Amino acid sequence: MNDIVKIGCGSAYASDWLEPAKALADSGLVDYLAFDCLAERTLALAQIRKLADPSTGQDLRLARIMEDFAGFLGSNRTIVGNFGAANPDAAAADVVAGARKAGLDGLRVGVIRGDDVLKQVLDLDVALPERGVTAGQVRDRIVSAHAYIGAEPVVELLGEGARFVLGGRIADPSLFVGPICHELGWDLDDWASVGVATVAGHLLECGIHVTGANFADPPLRVLPALHDLAAPFAQVTSDRRVIVGKLDGTGGGVTEATVKTQLGYEVNDPAAYLTPDVTADFSALQVREIGPDRVEVTGAGGQAAPERLKVLVGLDLGFDVVGEVSYGGPGCVERARLAADVMRERFAPFAEGIDELRVDLLGVDALFEGRLQRGYPAEVRLRLAVRCADCDTATAVAEHVEFLYFAVAGGGGVTKSMRPAIGVTPAYLDRDTVRLETEVVTA
Repeated sequence: MNDIVKIGCGSAYASDWLEPAKALADSGLVDYLAFDCLAERTLALAQIRKLADPSTGQDLRLARIMEDFAGFLGSNRTIVGNFGAANPDAAAADVVAGARKAGLDGLRVGVIRGDDVLKQVLDLDVALPERGVTAGQVRDRIVSAHAYIGAEPVVELLGEGARFVLGGRIADPSLFVGPICHELGWDLDDWASVGVATVAGHLLECGIHVTGANFADPPLRVLPALHDLAAPFAQVTSDRRVIVGKLDGTGGGVTEATVKTQLGYEVNDPAAYLTPDVTADFSALQVREIGPDRVEVTGAGGQAAPERLKVLVGLDLGFDVVGEVSYGGPGCVERARLAADVMRERFAPFAEGIDELRVDLLGVDALFEGRLQRGYPAEVRLRLAVRCADCDTATAVAEHVEFLYFAVAGGGGVTKSMRPAIGVTPAYLDRDTVRLETEVVTA
């Protein structure tokens, strides 16, 4: 049991830059790095990779991570992450191989299994409220179902001496809650303390957001050197203080404003922020700058964790085809709209296989649907997005997108793409139906 834990963010999504985390690891300022590697669509795509090849489905960066952070692990420090995605065992194999290559023989790797709840979702025919159906009604389209799991198995594995802990859909803040509660000796049913750990996790989980990303709005909000944003870290103390900071000499900033902005991110009810670990209470938080790029957050609380776990269900929605072309000068809007009409006619023979067609004139009506008028534009880009039920229809539509080169005068810069359309929708399961297991393997 310690009085303070020092933890940093390794990544905030599956293709996040690793350089800021490497700099933080090399600084000696943190003993833990937590890597959030998953977003909703990321996990469904990982499941599709696994369906095509059962040996895949894990985070694709693990070989590089083991190379870049070998020194961090070799100095008896710890990494936690949801690197497993759709295949925690494949991720563990990658970590073990990377550890042996880096000379980290004996590294204890903790593996968490059980977040894949596809069987339970189908067997229980759970409701998919956003879709207005049950799982059974769209059984043929469901490609994945993963429960958001909490910090308990992370704490368990850290207690067993694991220094690289990985799993599937470990919830974003839980990646941080586990190490914090382990180091400070906080019980996972001490709701107020877990609420504090969750505040720290919520501040760090989005990485460079809290150091200035998605914040600058000149001339109202300006930060320096946004090209060089740093990964954030936090010091969490046994008296329930969270101090957020960044490396000196890096860009952006950790300020009262950046911290408050991140605190509100994706939080519908500040008094009842639901996570697998706790119903966190952010409503009485106090935020104050205590030094350059150092912000203290106090006043977090919490109540019992929700009785049900959120589940992310991935749906195969066919294929998306996107085509774009630009028009400029007088008449550009009219030419773009005519081109859209021409393409609608060319798509008509495939109407039965088209589930959705969206037309946007970027610069005119894509965001505000024409409600914000700013005069006639000098240029416009037509975007056609077509969702097709099957690959044959999508291929035909993609071929017809080529006609944008010829349909209307003055068009240029035609692009097209075709990719699987993966939809995600929430469901809920009672906790006792999500059966987790842990294992420690040694490199």
